Amino acid sequence: MQPLQIDLLTLPIRYVTLFAAFFVTIVMGLFIVFQAYHGYRRNANRRMLFLAVGLAFVTVIPPLMSLATASFGLHVDIYMFYLPLGTAISQIVGLSFIIYSLALRSGS
Repeated sequence: MQPLQIDLLTLPIRYVTLFAAFFVTIVMGLFIVFQAYHGYRRNANRRMLFLAVGLAFVTVIPPLMSLATASFGLHVDIYMFYLPLGTAISQIVGLSFIIYSLALRSGS
């Protein structure tokens, strides 16, 4: 059995563009999450910790779920139902963390 080999010259440009967009989204999301976590560590402010977790669920996890699903080449039901459901749940959880971080008192 041979390892998976991809010839980048024959790969359609739309796949490269899509991967680049996902990669940039993930990197930018991780940067924002890191900055919020760094603010939590610097100030010991729980609001920043919840903000960092919420932003991770909103900006990083959905693209990672999409990339993981696409790389396994799973059944069409995954793409039509479970992936959008998982993405929506991740965003709901993330937005809940963000709302909670905004609702916390400043002294927390």
